[in-house]
Amino acid sequence: MPFDGSVYEDRVRSLDKMDKVIGLLSDETRWCKMELRTLDGRYCIAGAIVAVDAITETKNAILLAIEQVTGDYYRSIESFNDHRLTTHAAVLKVLGQARENILSNSPTATKQRVGAWARFGRFFGSPASTFLPR
Repeated sequence: MPFDGSVYEDRVRSLDKMDKVIGLLSDETRWCKMELRTLDGRYCIAGAIVAVDAITETKNAILLAIEQVTGDYYRSIESFNDHRLTTHAAVLKVLGQARENILSNSPTATKQRVGAWARFGRFFGSPASTFLPR
């Protein structure tokens, strides 16, 4: 039902889980690359998401935020986290943007990214499906 409060409760739950992810990674000494979790308790972004059981609530918002903050498309959260140029400051900026996406209930936070071929097709006035492989 559209007005039964479930949308609001879902957003509150998603924000709560995003805040927990941010809390786990808020200090640079608690962040790592190349491992989900280290023996000394450090996490990468994906490891923190798994630790707070927030995959379904946060994954799309974080992937969108990565693209919004960096201007680049990454196939996965791990590829962004482990990139040689990714810093802890960039991770916090991305997580903050992901939180804003959830807070504003951004419709793009739950939709798939528009692929390069679709944009290419729009640029030339052709339907995107013409260029997409089948």
